[in-house]
Amino acid sequence: MSILEQIKDGPMSRAQISAVALCLSMNLVDGFDLLATSFVGPTIAREWGLSPSQVGVLLSSGLAGMAFGALFIAPLADRVGRRRLTLSGLAMASLGMLFAAMSQNFGQLVASRLTTGAAVGVMAASLPVLASEYANNRRRGLAIALITTGYGLGSVIAGISTSLLLSPYGWRSVFIIGSIATAVLFGLGLRFLPESMDYLVACRPRDALNRLNRILVSMGHSEVRELPERRTSSRKAAIESLFRGRNALRTVLIWFAFTSAMTTFYFASSWTPTLLLEAGMSNQQGISGGVLFSLGGVMGAVLLGLLASRVEPRRLTAVYFGVAALALILFSVSLGSLAGALLVAVLVGLLLNGSVSGINVIIPTVYPAEARATALGMAVAVSRLGAVLAPLFAGFLLEAGWAPESMFRVFAIPAVIGAISTILLRREGSRRNTDESPAVPEVAKGAV
Repeated sequence: MSILEQIKDGPMSRAQISAVALCLSMNLVDGFDLLATSFVGPTIAREWGLSPSQVGVLLSSGLAGMAFGALFIAPLADRVGRRRLTLSGLAMASLGMLFAAMSQNFGQLVASRLTTGAAVGVMAASLPVLASEYANNRRRGLAIALITTGYGLGSVIAGISTSLLLSPYGWRSVFIIGSIATAVLFGLGLRFLPESMDYLVACRPRDALNRLNRILVSMGHSEVRELPERRTSSRKAAIESLFRGRNALRTVLIWFAFTSAMTTFYFASSWTPTLLLEAGMSNQQGISGGVLFSLGGVMGAVLLGLLASRVEPRRLTAVYFGVAALALILFSVSLGSLAGALLVAVLVGLLLNGSVSGINVIIPTVYPAEARATALGMAVAVSRLGAVLAPLFAGFLLEAGWAPESMFRVFAIPAVIGAISTILLRREGSRRNTDESPAVPEVAKGAV
């Protein structure tokens, strides 16, 4: 048994717990940085006279940057290491938030949001992997679940910060706070964030053995004389396995379900404060609705994680999708009542974020172990299309004269599509896969 396998099977050391906690903190700040515009967007729109379509572009810019960072920058982790790329992402996000606070026009603000989004996309690809690598086998599921809640918690903090800072200091103060918090996390990461051990073993950068031994000593293990044997990786074979036999249909259904989940979630998370304002509520009430939505999202991810061990994940996720569609319709008819709208906002957040978490739970149950990481990475990449286009589409609908009530009903449709896709996925999974393709060579854990 290699030293890495011993670490996975043993209890977690203080250094491992610290690494996971640091990843969670960084993910929380990412959520703040990415979704802060959702809360300050209405104020910026009034101050600069932005049209609804421009607000949609502003809300989508961070998500578009996130997609770019995850797809085109994050793969550099195989060359420079997860630690270095994560720290670079933190530095870039801090600068992006600072530039947003200093922006003088719409174009500058969009450019700063694209920069911040790209940085968040880099960290979105690195932090969950780092956290899962430093958690042992027993706590890996908990570590991933905690990372999943990070964005929601960051959004809650962004909403609360906006509520406290907006009136006395203006919208720029929210971006300044985000920049400072991200810079502080950069300093902590520079001092305490370890490199991925799987990366050191798989990619063998310069001085890899000494770096690995320093990490092992910090975790209470003895030094090793040579690097453990690295596993053979074949990303091409793993990708091909996703489209062989019945896996092809499963892959398409997962992409439909994940894109539907991202579409509804990012529409609601980006536009809820603004649409509540359009429905006649005050700016403070709109912010409260956004905060409660994010809080519900955290609850939804945790609740799904608890239920997934008792209820078959595909059935559970289909229920989440179906009830989410009903909740969006209920939200549309509750906008006339402040108490009703805020209560339903929690339910909508719970169900939509739970649907996203459910797809993350389903994927490992659908594919063989050798292809799971590749399957999740590709599904996340495809689903970003829904995340980017949803706020844009909502902005054009609002500019075309659609009422907020009608928009929530329109975005119930992707939730229905997600429910149907998940139900079909469950039926497909119940059949014996007699034409299953041969196992593909194992993909190195260090791959992005």
